[in-house]
Amino acid sequence: MKLLHPLPKSFTSMLRRDACMSLNMLTLLLVAAALLSGCATNTSQPVLKARYEAARSIEKVELIYNEEDQLIVTDGGGSGLTGFAGLLGPIGAILALTVDTSSRMGMAARTDQRSKEFTAALKSSGAAMTLNRQFAEQLATRLRSSGREVKVTPFMRATGQLAEMQVPELRPTPGYSTLILRITTAYSAADATSSFKPFVLVEQLLRNEQQAVVHQASSFADVTEPTYFMYDGLLKDTAAAHQGLKQGLDRVVQPAYAGMFGDDEPRTVRAASTQTAASSSTEAAQAR
Repeated sequence: MKLLHPLPKSFTSMLRRDACMSLNMLTLLLVAAALLSGCATNTSQPVLKARYEAARSIEKVELIYNEEDQLIVTDGGGSGLTGFAGLLGPIGAILALTVDTSSRMGMAARTDQRSKEFTAALKSSGAAMTLNRQFAEQLATRLRSSGREVKVTPFMRATGQLAEMQVPELRPTPGYSTLILRITTAYSAADATSSFKPFVLVEQLLRNEQQAVVHQASSFADVTEPTYFMYDGLLKDTAAAHQGLKQGLDRVVQPAYAGMFGDDEPRTVRAASTQTAASSSTEAAQAR
């Protein structure tokens, strides 16, 4: 089995590529990583309906997810001074721009270092590194409530763009459609002077038994609490920080299901309602 990278290569490359850009919201970067193909924003309603219908017809699903929690800590770079550069005079403006550019250029390296430090701090605190597993099990429970047979398979992180996600060395189980999850958990700040907030992103790619793509979807939660103005505060409050990420993943379970299979009610509930209605009709007929 191949070793996991601390950060997805595509994500790190994206950070380096955008290091010199003005970043108003780092959230846009994280979401963009899942929407590079542009399909999620340009898909027509008839096409979406056809995809939902194809997904709903699937009865047996193997849910594959990245087992290792990969915790990202990043800011959009920049000092926050450029907005006031005009008030600092010519020399002050040059200095502000220099600081701002230098901060953004170091963003990728800073993200890699802080992500490793935050992960190590959580492990040292004794926190259970099971965020991804818990989310996968919750989504599997939701799938089972719709009447589907579900097999959960932990594996390494999927690679590639959303529409072409692949899991290296994976051998799909015969007779099952494959639902690939790529789970990203992060603490992000819009720039170097903004507060860190929890952010989670779940990308999904559904393939049928013949491994042809059926549907794709992305869901994210931009959680407001807890927030940390300083990176050191995040490191020192690992329990609350970990809980913030869990809350974000909990909120994404139903949107992730609805984004892939439609916002239907559980089949078990519908079956029970039908059976109750049939029993009531029979009793009424006997009473006559």
